[in-house]
Amino acid sequence: MNLKELREKNKLTQAGFAEPLGVSGKSIYLIESGRMKLSKKLSDKIAEVYGEVIEPAERKEGTRAGGAKEEKSAIKAAVKPAAAPREVKEKKTRKRAAKKEMVLVIQSPFGGEITPEEIRDRIGEADTVYIRADHNKAYWVRGDETGSIDLW
Repeated sequence: MNLKELREKNKLTQAGFAEPLGVSGKSIYLIESGRMKLSKKLSDKIAEVYGEVIEPAERKEGTRAGGAKEEKSAIKAAVKPAAAPREVKEKKTRKRAAKKEMVLVIQSPFGGEITPEEIRDRIGEADTVYIRADHNKAYWVRGDETGSIDLW
C-alpha cells in the first residue's frame, strides 16, 4: 500500500492526513507526487498513527532527484564551458546585493496598518496566526491553546 492509497482508505484530505503526523499537507502532496522522499521518521510515525507500514518509494523522473532535468544540466555543462571561480563569485555577490528585505504591512479596510512584528509583540510566539482584516482581528494557535486579539 502506498501513502495515497492509505490516505484515501481513511477518507482524508492531504491536510487531514498530515495533521496527526505533525507535517503539512504540502509535504504529503510532495511525497505522493514523488517529488519528495518519505523519511524513515515519517514512515515510523505513519505506522504508529495509522497502523500501516509505508515503504519509501523512489522519486519520479524529472524531479529534483534527477532524470530529465539532470540530463539537461549535463548537456548544458558539455556545451557551455564552466566560468572561472572568480567570475561566479562576483555574479553571486551582485545577486545578493540586489536583494532587498521585504516588508509586510497589513491594512485594515477600516483604516490602520500593522506589521507582523507588531502582531508578534502583542501575541507572543504562536504556531499559526490568521489575520482577518475585515474583522480587525488576529486569531492565533499555540499548541492546544487558541485566542484572538483586536488589531486596530
